[in-house]
Amino acid sequence: MQKKLFFFHTFALVTAMAILLAVNSGVLHVVMGYYQKRAIPAADERSQQVQSVLDGWDENSRDWDTLEERLRAADYDLVVCQDGEIVSTSLDQGQQDFFSRLTENASWPADGTLVVQDSGVVLVGRQMGDYLLVAMPHFGQPDGPGGFAGRRPQAEVMLISVFVSGLAAIGVIWLFSVVFARYQLRQIMRPVNALTAGAKRVEQGDLSTPVAYQGWDEFTSVCAAFDQMQRHLLEEREKNAAYERARTDLVAGISHDLRTPLTSMKGYIKGMRDGVANTPEKQERYLDIAYRKSCDMERLLQRLLYFSRLETGNLPMFPVEDDLGTFAGRFAREAGEELAASGGQVNFHPAEEPLPVRLDQEQLLRVLNNLKENAQRYAGAEPLVLDISVKREGERACLRFADNGQGVPEEQLPHLFRQFWRGDQARRSQGGEGSGLGLYIVKYVVEAHGGTVTAENDGGLAFTISLPLRTESEEKEDNGHEQDIDR
Repeated sequence: MQKKLFFFHTFALVTAMAILLAVNSGVLHVVMGYYQKRAIPAADERSQQVQSVLDGWDENSRDWDTLEERLRAADYDLVVCQDGEIVSTSLDQGQQDFFSRLTENASWPADGTLVVQDSGVVLVGRQMGDYLLVAMPHFGQPDGPGGFAGRRPQAEVMLISVFVSGLAAIGVIWLFSVVFARYQLRQIMRPVNALTAGAKRVEQGDLSTPVAYQGWDEFTSVCAAFDQMQRHLLEEREKNAAYERARTDLVAGISHDLRTPLTSMKGYIKGMRDGVANTPEKQERYLDIAYRKSCDMERLLQRLLYFSRLETGNLPMFPVEDDLGTFAGRFAREAGEELAASGGQVNFHPAEEPLPVRLDQEQLLRVLNNLKENAQRYAGAEPLVLDISVKREGERACLRFADNGQGVPEEQLPHLFRQFWRGDQARRSQGGEGSGLGLYIVKYVVEAHGGTVTAENDGGLAFTISLPLRTESEEKEDNGHEQDIDR
């Protein structure tokens, strides 16, 4: 837009100057022609009068003063020349020099008079013997025979030229201003109208139609920003719609998940009240089932409470420095003892070197427990075998958590960490219903530690958690803080 304005202003200025020059030249030509037409008849009439005076002069008379008085009646001065030199005149030195320039190339016949008209000055001359008598218009007369050479005509020409040129300038400037204003108004209103139409579409809920404007100026970026805003709003709307659908599914799923163990608990308790469990062994089994169902309900409610903290940003984090290999080893031993009761096992592969990281032990323990529960629920392996390994990759500490199950379909891998997502029906049917929050919590907590988590099929389902290693400078800084605290 700035380039266009500069180009248009420059073009308008050059065009206006060209028009003004043309107008000024035309005015000068017309006015000069007018004054010439007015002056020439007057000059002809006076030159004839002067010629008559010179023709009637006695060739033998040398009374130049008398002759000059007669010529003054016609507003002419006398110049007497002999052999190209001025011998008598009333002209001053400047006027004599001007006279010399006028007559430099003039030739005067010996038997007559000659009228020389140059630069608007009419000279009348006559050769008389050895003398050349020349009549020259008297300078300084407002209406002298010089006509166009007078000061008044020159001033009038300049005034008229300036006046007409000024009017032309005003007209040209006004014309270009109107043209430029109309052009700029159209250029500005195009994107404005496009943005207005886009705003109305957004108001009506249409976020998919882009602004119909293509240009090479600043408005293009404005319209592009508007389109970007529309895309962002559309993404947010779709995300919110998916979120609400997921919430609806979650409520329905949780209702089912709570109803199933609750119904089971009611049935076993009612069986004990009605005397169905009529032996101590049967009563103990009924109580054990009811207890496990209540634990399932408690676990589900705790996960929902934890999710609500994530959504509100109220999840407390207390990271401390720890060795990831040592931490994972402790979890592997405890999980191995738990799985051993059902015939499962945990294989742990420690790192070859310490892997110092900052982690919240409680939250990261929750991450590993969620991965274990996910394997127990969905792996479909009997017995369940977990492989946990820790190693260093560059400046990252990596923990790999894999099961010996059947994995998941490749198309479902990108959705594993979405909130409320539960996987396909085949996997759900093998382990019962889940909340769809376990792996979402895993991703949230890992990213809160500055890490990443990925999933892949490798025999079974394998998760890789990557956390940033502590640098030597960070360790020294923390040690310095601890020493300051001790002091």
